[in-house]
Amino acid sequence: MPIPPSLWRAFTRPRPTGSRNERATARFLRFWLRANGVPFSVHRFPLYPFFFETIGLWLLLVGTLFLVALLLHGRWWAMLLAVLLPLPPLLSLRWVRPVPIARPRMMGENVLITFGPEEARAELLLAAHYDSKTELLDHAGRQRLMRVMPWAMRLALAAGLLAPWYPTVALVLGLPAWAFAAAMGLHLSLGRLLPPSHGAVDDGGACMVLLQLACRLKEAGLPGPGLRVTLALFTGEEANMQGSRAFVRSRAWPETTWVVNLELLGQDGPYVLWAEDGDARHRVPTPPDLRAWVAQVVERVTGQPPRILPRLNTDAFAFLQAGIPAVTLGTLDARLGMRGLHRPSDNPQRLHPARLEEHVELLWALIQDFARQHARGEA
Repeated sequence: MPIPPSLWRAFTRPRPTGSRNERATARFLRFWLRANGVPFSVHRFPLYPFFFETIGLWLLLVGTLFLVALLLHGRWWAMLLAVLLPLPPLLSLRWVRPVPIARPRMMGENVLITFGPEEARAELLLAAHYDSKTELLDHAGRQRLMRVMPWAMRLALAAGLLAPWYPTVALVLGLPAWAFAAAMGLHLSLGRLLPPSHGAVDDGGACMVLLQLACRLKEAGLPGPGLRVTLALFTGEEANMQGSRAFVRSRAWPETTWVVNLELLGQDGPYVLWAEDGDARHRVPTPPDLRAWVAQVVERVTGQPPRILPRLNTDAFAFLQAGIPAVTLGTLDARLGMRGLHRPSDNPQRLHPARLEEHVELLWALIQDFARQHARGEA
């Protein structure tokens, strides 16, 4: 089934978290689902849209003050600033709200399309996110920067501890820490001022696929009784997975729940699954049995097994942290691989309509296979 032009237009334009375009996309989702007779609900939650921008500005400000204190031999000030530099960002990641400034705040909207009874004992959840993000670096550049972070924070603390007694040594140790804080601060805070990413690959293609799948489920119904299939379109993924985290906390989960999160669909390269999911502070392995099941269905439908990549940071992390089995499925660009995301190079030219149609068939096969496994377990 070809992707309708209205979906293509809606999900290949910039949709930064909390922006006017992001709110317009939420309204479009509701309108499109009503127009197509697809039942849905909306889960509202407090959203901090400038989560990472706030952390970036903190790193720039405190990192600069830290360097000035070291240069002026402000010994005790340097020690205090060495502690203040990493602490609020780490607390922000833990509490999922920017520290010390928790405003501005707005209400975010997750759009949920559910088929099957509420009391079902088995649920398959397929998820994507409809917000987008632009950053100074792409995914590959950000990963390189994140690998340096633990060492930069250690150097900052060491410089702060040594500053009262060995100011010259402290300055030598503090310079790399300041360079990291400045680079990360610029990366996190400048995104909304740069030429924007269209969010076509991350994650517009997956949203289009889920909406097409919703129409098929409405027409064909579930392939078996006693199970539930939820198609979740989250917002706030690009601001520390706020939408999926809030949704996980908002409800009880059936005895058997499997989550397949969708990222980077519609590209012309191989299918991929990720072995781990998580942020800079914490990573969780994706369940091998769930990963093997998805890989088996991918190979059966396409004739090619997916590649397994080391790690990614997606909405699957919110489920894994809650003990709910989850894995992320995506595709690679044959030429760029994982490069060029969160940048203007994430544009409609990277999406291939025939591939999006293939994804709908693949997800339908996942649903059918899930129903068969559930039926065997009930027998």
